[in-house]
Amino acid sequence: MSVREPAAHVWHSWRSLRREELSWFLLIGVFYGLIDASSIFYVMEDARWPSALANQMLTPLLVALIILLTWLPASRSAPESRWRIARLGAAVLIGAVLAKLLYDQLMPLLQLPSIAELARARKCDAPCQPIGWLNFIGECLSICVTASLSVAWYEMAMRRRRTRAKVEALLREQSAMQRDAVAARLAALQAQVEPQFLFDTLVDIERAYDRADREAPEQMERLIRHLRVALPRLRERGVTLASEAALLDSYLAVVAGRHRRLLSLSTDWSAWLATRPLPPMLLLPLAQLMLRDTTRLPSQARLSAQESPGGGLRLKLSFDRGGLGGEEASLHALGERLERLERAPGTPPPRLQCRSNAEDTEFTLELPA
Repeated sequence: MSVREPAAHVWHSWRSLRREELSWFLLIGVFYGLIDASSIFYVMEDARWPSALANQMLTPLLVALIILLTWLPASRSAPESRWRIARLGAAVLIGAVLAKLLYDQLMPLLQLPSIAELARARKCDAPCQPIGWLNFIGECLSICVTASLSVAWYEMAMRRRRTRAKVEALLREQSAMQRDAVAARLAALQAQVEPQFLFDTLVDIERAYDRADREAPEQMERLIRHLRVALPRLRERGVTLASEAALLDSYLAVVAGRHRRLLSLSTDWSAWLATRPLPPMLLLPLAQLMLRDTTRLPSQARLSAQESPGGGLRLKLSFDRGGLGGEEASLHALGERLERLERAPGTPPPRLQCRSNAEDTEFTLELPA
């Protein structure tokens, strides 16, 4: 590895300094400066006490900034590396030594006395002359211990944040996978050209042609229309209110035509709602419930839509045939599928309600915004 790579890493680490990190280290510096700041009241009779207070506050701030500069390259290393703790410890130790060296060079130039010096002067004690190397090692260790505690605290907070972010990312990924799975199943169901349904319809049409039935061409046209509406939806993820109504209308026409019945679909909504996006396969399963009993097919169907308070959509699909009391399990399954549809966080799930009596049946779908 060339010399440029570590230098570039250090430079990019310094440039990536976040305001949160700078605020944390400055706050720690101010905190350590205030620990012994109350001692200033003991020497306030000395005229140099403002300089001593400045020394008391500037020293930990200087140390914090030096530790910050040595900590950043280690912090920007791989978070999951097994050497991360060793790198952070080495960075703090190097920062402590550099801070002590800079302090010893800078403070004589500023000529700022310490609170300890003013206290000794007040007690008329002789200036203390500690052993140079022993004092240097002691000061470095003192800085290293306090800085290590601060860095460890911050590292724990960052690890907790990274862990929380990973958990949230996994939950989002799981939710996205579930939505994709539901969307894939719905995409397969959108066409709703079941082999049995298609086979039975083609058999009916073939028999109609064999009998020279005048309605045979109309049955073929209805099937072709349904296929033209349904098949392209296999390649589409989104549907609109108008396209869902077209699919419903073509399906009703095919089923009713097979049994020599008329089943018309009327729609009622504002023009601007026609392009409103809808989750796929909301209306057709409801119609299939009504068409299971081919001996009691409805003759009219009505679909209406209006915007509900809060920007949602209320759909009503009604049939002039009642007696849907034995389909609770199917309705429950449809309601569960609605709850799994993709929606914005905090948004209530869509709701399905069914009202059926002896004369008619009405389904109500409440879709949130």
